Amino acid sequence: MSDYLNRTNRAYRQPPKQGLSDSAKDKLRHKFYRARLYTFARLVRPAKMMGFVLLITGLCYLSITQLRHLFFATAYFEIKKLEVVGNLTLDRDYILKMAGIAPALNIFSIDREAIRQRLLVEPLIKDASIDLDGLYSLRIAVTERVPVLYAKVGIAFYEIADDGIIVSTEGMGEKQLPIITGLDLRTSRSGDSLVGNDGYYVARNWVKSLGSRILENISEINFLNAQNPYLILTSGEKVFPKSLEDFKNRYDFLRALLDNLRKNNVEPFYLDMRAPSEIVVRPRKNTGATKREQGSNGR
Repeated sequence: MSDYLNRTNRAYRQPPKQGLSDSAKDKLRHKFYRARLYTFARLVRPAKMMGFVLLITGLCYLSITQLRHLFFATAYFEIKKLEVVGNLTLDRDYILKMAGIAPALNIFSIDREAIRQRLLVEPLIKDASIDLDGLYSLRIAVTERVPVLYAKVGIAFYEIADDGIIVSTEGMGEKQLPIITGLDLRTSRSGDSLVGNDGYYVARNWVKSLGSRILENISEINFLNAQNPYLILTSGEKVFPKSLEDFKNRYDFLRALLDNLRKNNVEPFYLDMRAPSEIVVRPRKNTGATKREQGSNGR
């Protein structure tokens, strides 16, 4: 900067020439001072601008600090009420624990998607949403999976939902659900999906198609061979159906046949419906009844 001043004022640093009048000397002196003032003003202007920027920055930092304290360090924006809706099986406190939230949590620190993902870890929860209801109330809405059948694996009863998710492996068959046997689920765990398991989809199709009226009289359906399943009735008889539709169509005839066999003191070991137009009966003991029973062409 000193070099700049030297270059700028070089002409004014030369001593006044001898012989100049006092008026000329005053003019030269005034020019010299004006040049100095002009140079000083040019240096002061950026400094003033820098000072203004620093002042604004400081004020902004102070404002942000105060706002941060207001929003995150005071009780004004804390949750006062937590509401859980849609839970039919799961306990409210368990859902809140899974979500990781509690009253007094600051509303600006809530990550809704993170809470949703934590809830979806629970196999019984199919979907969840987290919304603010007003300023101080947080609502958690869950949609639970509903088991539609049991898959018996060893002595365990796996509860399986309609979308193929195993919601529990700890059941003991206490629920009124159809029981499916023969599915290979030895390595499956709670929360696993049976998407891609052909046996499960065949079993689910049977359960959905038969309906409660028929299912309530069936103890289990075995799909060890998905192309050739068999059923065990609650009365103990084993039935080999020809197909799902054929079994549904001839179910009432099958029940009538069983009633007739009991009247004749015949205890069937199994009933085979795979013949074209008849139901073949193999009795446990022969009490005079025929081995083959046929009525109205089996229809």
